[in-house]
Order: sequence, then structure tokens, then C-alpha cells
Amino acid sequence: MDNPKKSLHVTDHLANERTFLAWIRTAIAVMTLGVAINRFALFLMEMHQVVPAVRDLANRHVEKLGIGLVMLGLVMLVGATWHYLRVGKTIDDETYYPSVKVMVGTAAVIGVTGGSALIWLF
Repeated sequence: MDNPKKSLHVTDHLANERTFLAWIRTAIAVMTLGVAINRFALFLMEMHQVVPAVRDLANRHVEKLGIGLVMLGLVMLVGATWHYLRVGKTIDDETYYPSVKVMVGTAAVIGVTGGSALIWLF
């Protein structure tokens, strides 16, 4: 009988896959939020029948926010795919080291973005 080759790092690959799927879910949620913000703002403007000049100005900003969130979701999807493939290869090569700079950089960008949004809300 021929035994199939077994991977020594099955649990590592499964953890990598779970992380990848979490990023995909997050990217989908961000893109959905972008579409929802855009459509809900249009609905509110129609319900309140805002003056056309004000409506057009507000609609442009909301439209840009919605498009920006969809683009962010797509960037997250591409980045997650690249990271999944890179980590899978380094696990097989037994050369994997956690990327501290990427994690700290991502946290910093999210912190700055969240802080900016908080300031903007006040």
C-alpha cells in the first residue's frame, strides 16, 4: 500500500486558513458597509427632500465614503490572499517568523484612522 505524504504542519496551515477566512469576512463586511452607507444616505436625502444644492454636496461626500470603503475591502482581500500564500509557503519551508512590523503598522494605521474619525465626529 502506498501511504500519502503527510504534512508536518497541518495545524499551522489550518490556523493560517482560519485567519485568511476571517480577513475575507472582514473585507466583505467593509464593502457591504460602504454600499449600505451610500444607499442609506440617498434614502435619507429623499425622505427629507433636502434643497438640491445641499443634497448634491452631501451626496458627493457620502458617495466618496462608500466608494472608499469598497476599495478598502478590495485592498484587504488582496492583502489577505498575499499574506495567506506567503505564510503557507514559509510554514512549509520552516522559515516562518511573525511579521511584527506589519502588525504594528496595521494597528497604527487603524488607530490614526479611528482617532481621525473620532475627532471628525466631535
